[in-house]
Amino acid sequence: MIMLQNQSMKLKNPGNMDLKGLTICVTGGAGFVGSHTAKTLKAAGARVIILDRRRLPMPDTIYDQFLHDDFSEGRVLDYLQGMNIDGFVHCAGTSLVGPSIKNPSEYYNNNVLKNIQFLDHLKDWKQKPFVVFSSSAATYGNPLSVPIKETDPQIPINPYGESKLIMEHLLRDYGNAYGIRSLSLRYFNACGADVWGSELGPEDGDTHIIPRMFTDHPFNLFGDDYSTPDGTCVRDYIHVSDLAIAHGKSCEYLGTGGKTGCYNLGTNTGYSNRELIEAYREYVGELTVLTGPRREGDPDELVADASAFMKDFHWKPAYSDLETIIKSTADWYNRGV
Repeated sequence: MIMLQNQSMKLKNPGNMDLKGLTICVTGGAGFVGSHTAKTLKAAGARVIILDRRRLPMPDTIYDQFLHDDFSEGRVLDYLQGMNIDGFVHCAGTSLVGPSIKNPSEYYNNNVLKNIQFLDHLKDWKQKPFVVFSSSAATYGNPLSVPIKETDPQIPINPYGESKLIMEHLLRDYGNAYGIRSLSLRYFNACGADVWGSELGPEDGDTHIIPRMFTDHPFNLFGDDYSTPDGTCVRDYIHVSDLAIAHGKSCEYLGTGGKTGCYNLGTNTGYSNRELIEAYREYVGELTVLTGPRREGDPDELVADASAFMKDFHWKPAYSDLETIIKSTADWYNRGV
């Protein structure tokens, strides 16, 4: 693998957000999206508490306090209530399509049952915190048209997508009944790595396509018989740093009284798996590819129409071009080499 020039830049409140005075808990904050979001929230002035049952390597400069616990545990929620938490960025949960089909019990327990316990606690708080929820494009299943709008039918085709959709419904109903305001952010494909210092990146063993291109040699391509121009899956890839800024803007909005809603987070552009492979070869080096059968539960094409979030929040992806996605991921895997 060739060495690439580090693309990082100093983090100075990206998105020009003002989160001063807000205390925000990031559940699942040790994970990929959660850790990048925590770093961005802190740069925007928030007091950041990470709540995660896992301890993963990350710089302690990206948060103010780390709580090693489960987000559904009453004792930790009692503690957070006493700290006058303003809101949650709720990234905790289980998040892979294939394993959800093989073990749906885990997904419905982690992503539904625990969320009911979580919300049942929050509804009794005197000062209701807001919730920015990590939802997913998987709630749409096989879309009727592309790009996908928020108003399109949500018909999940796997337990992972089903569990995310149930949580969206819980947030809607608990909001109407108990006043918990929320934004459900339907991620398309989060990818890339920290562009502000290469401190954060994909977790070890990440099974998503871009990390696998860096770690699995030869690389296994799952399926080339999809109903797409080149036969491989087409997805909307959004850089995790753009995603983190979107979370910050969501917190800023809800922290100033914003109303409950649901938004797509993507780039309005789709790339096929073969296009990703060619980008890797252009910006990194040669890649040996073995083609195998498709994975169960993978739709042919998922591309966002994220126009609503772009318009309402004055947000536009700044780092989601394929060159930045691939090079920032390479910087993460090359750190210290």
